[in-house]
Amino acid sequence: MSSLRKHESGYQKRLKKQKAEKLTHSQYGNMDMYVVKKPRVSSDNQSLDHEPAADNNVENDHETENNAECEENRDNIEDINVDGNLNTSPTADVGDSFHIDIFDPRYWDSLDSKQIDILAEKGPQRDTSFKKGRKDKYKRRFSAVFYTRILSKGEHCDRDWLVYSKELDRVFCFGCKLFAKGHRKGNLANEGYNDWTHLGTRLKEHETSADHVLNMTTWYELRSRLQTHQTIDKAKQRQLESEKDHWRKVLFRIVCIVKFLSKHNLAFHGTNSKLYEDTNGNFLGLVEMLAEFDPVIQEHVRRITNEETHAHYLDHKIQN
Repeated sequence: MSSLRKHESGYQKRLKKQKAEKLTHSQYGNMDMYVVKKPRVSSDNQSLDHEPAADNNVENDHETENNAECEENRDNIEDINVDGNLNTSPTADVGDSFHIDIFDPRYWDSLDSKQIDILAEKGPQRDTSFKKGRKDKYKRRFSAVFYTRILSKGEHCDRDWLVYSKELDRVFCFGCKLFAKGHRKGNLANEGYNDWTHLGTRLKEHETSADHVLNMTTWYELRSRLQTHQTIDKAKQRQLESEKDHWRKVLFRIVCIVKFLSKHNLAFHGTNSKLYEDTNGNFLGLVEMLAEFDPVIQEHVRRITNEETHAHYLDHKIQN
């Protein structure tokens, strides 16, 4: 009589399953989690398929328990796959929708000119509900009291340039951080200041320094121009548009002179090609005549006589 094969109990199988789950979680996040492998059939299971009917009767005692464990394993595998899919690209959507907060001092060194203009016009943003920052190792911290400067006569003046970063737990000078030329002096204009014990003294020294006054003047002037739409860029743009309009009108008048002379079959140029000289021809003569009353040609002739322009469109090449 052949001996019956010994099988693991339900408790031992649960222990084996827990070890397998620990191993799976220890490898969580590896590339292997994306590879679907076919389950291996152990030699023990293969031999069970060929055991006699008596052996199958022995396993009937554990059939219900094994089925329950299989359902648990299936649920665990599905949970692992779902978690794995969630972790494939956790920052993709964040990266696509990420925008720099221009009011955050952490990003001020990387702002472009347009962002600086927006920041200069609006000024630093301040949380009105903020009272105190977090304590440092010396139990000192920043307080909203420092936003106000008390003058010698007891007057209160707002330090609109003082910016506190909750993330960095540091204060910055808005004007010096953004508008200093060349090397920026002091922590308030660079990485920030967080010596809360001496902050009051440092602020008084900083706000009376020549560099701070110059940088604040630069900020206030830029803000004023932005609010009245008189920035340097816009002034240059208006000047450029004015020049384009001037030359458009000059060319229109020159074309009219050319059409008039051509229509009446008159000679264009004379023995010389200089304005206000005898025998300079009909073309230049008509230009001189228009300069008597037309402001566009008056300005054009003025630039030519003062040698402010070399492209005047009045020489014989244009006439021909």
